[in-house]
Amino acid sequence: MIKNYKIIIYYILLCLVLTLGFILRLKGLLSNPSFWHDESALAWNVLNKSYVELFDKLRFLQIAPPFFLIITKFLVFLTDSYNHVYRCDMVLRILPFIFGNLSIIMFYILCKKVYQSKWTNLAAVAFVALNPTLINYSFEFKPYSTDVFCCLLVIYIFMSIDFKIIELKQIFKYGFILSILPWFSFASTFAILSGFMILSFKKENPAFFTSLLALPVTSAFLYLNLFVVKIYTQNSAGMIGYWHNAFVNKDFSNIHPLITDNFNYFFQNIPHFSITIAGLCIFAGIIIFCKKSDFLFTQISLMIFATLICASMLKFYPFSTRMILFLIPILVIYMVKITDIKNCFVSWLIVAILLIPHFIFAVKCLHYQNINRNDYARNMMNILSVNIYPQDIIILNETSNADFLYYNTFFKLNNKIEYLKPDIKNKENNTTLLNRLNKGKYIMFLSYDCTPHKSNINEIRTWAYKNAKVIYEIKSTQSTLMWLILQ
Repeated sequence: MIKNYKIIIYYILLCLVLTLGFILRLKGLLSNPSFWHDESALAWNVLNKSYVELFDKLRFLQIAPPFFLIITKFLVFLTDSYNHVYRCDMVLRILPFIFGNLSIIMFYILCKKVYQSKWTNLAAVAFVALNPTLINYSFEFKPYSTDVFCCLLVIYIFMSIDFKIIELKQIFKYGFILSILPWFSFASTFAILSGFMILSFKKENPAFFTSLLALPVTSAFLYLNLFVVKIYTQNSAGMIGYWHNAFVNKDFSNIHPLITDNFNYFFQNIPHFSITIAGLCIFAGIIIFCKKSDFLFTQISLMIFATLICASMLKFYPFSTRMILFLIPILVIYMVKITDIKNCFVSWLIVAILLIPHFIFAVKCLHYQNINRNDYARNMMNILSVNIYPQDIIILNETSNADFLYYNTFFKLNNKIEYLKPDIKNKENNTTLLNRLNKGKYIMFLSYDCTPHKSNINEIRTWAYKNAKVIYEIKSTQSTLMWLILQ
């Protein structure tokens, strides 16, 4: 009887955690905040490029899996969202939202394979369901929540393969899934490669291994030739320049600060969460896994980490924050593993100390009236569209062009635009370009600034107040919308 009550309580708590995780993600989706620079850049490509062109070079230095973009574009078409700005923003976020929620389910299924205790499984699911970073990317138009789901699915597949009992039909089913996933998620390739490397070491049933490998290899050949090689050739210089601080040095001199920065990013916005204790738990979890006779999960996950490091050292893939978001569930599995030790009160106490702040965050998040990222490009375009005259000239700083051009797809302003894009080689800066402007009425649309301390927008604002008559300014966090006259 007591055992039955425990099972009932367990499933009630599990449903509550899953429901809370879903509600937090749904709240973000329904809040439908304005897109920020990266979202706008990717969204412009989806709206303005054909299905075939989404396999080619994207504008604004964007790179995203083609199937992720194609399905999103079809959803926009299906919902007739090309002329409805608020609806389009929400529809573009549908896939990340779906995969963000499916990731929790997939994580729960995977945990059933790696943990002996249901309660350990519950604690791990709570960490993932209530993680602020994973919640955030579940309603952001980027493919990072898709990465999380696909990598979890890949790990689950490889942990489910036992060549001694598996049937050939199941082998081809798994092979088909593995061949499709990279078209939805770049990051899944690290998990797929790692899984095959681990399986190859076992040298079990070469015929089945070859059958499993057949479709993924064929897909990889097409993927490399139709997409990766072309995109990498066209974008490598720009991407390496943008992510230059996020690649692991060949002498590993920067590996510690990179890991520290990523770890802090993974668990940001969690009040009173101890990064140090969490790190020690992860290290202890790895040791516990390694002591088990069956440590397939450890082999695959550590191989994923190793392939990531190698790719980063070769400057193929940045070892940084959102690009490696799919590592969060893996770290959580290690972190919570200490509770898998039977009758260990201390381990549960430690996990509770780490988990309680997640619930504090969840409660605070539920009370938020609105969710935004301090980006107001959509609001700025709304104001601009009703307060602009045909002769007004719009000034865009370099990092606001994607926001303006995406939202102008809906507002369709035809005013002349002055782009502030300084040529650093010629020692140009914003002030140099601004000094070249002719007399007239200008509107500065400065929605985003990626420079430290927002120095780019501050430089432009300082110039405006010194050299022009500022009629009106709307300033919010980092964004500025300013009307001025040059005489």
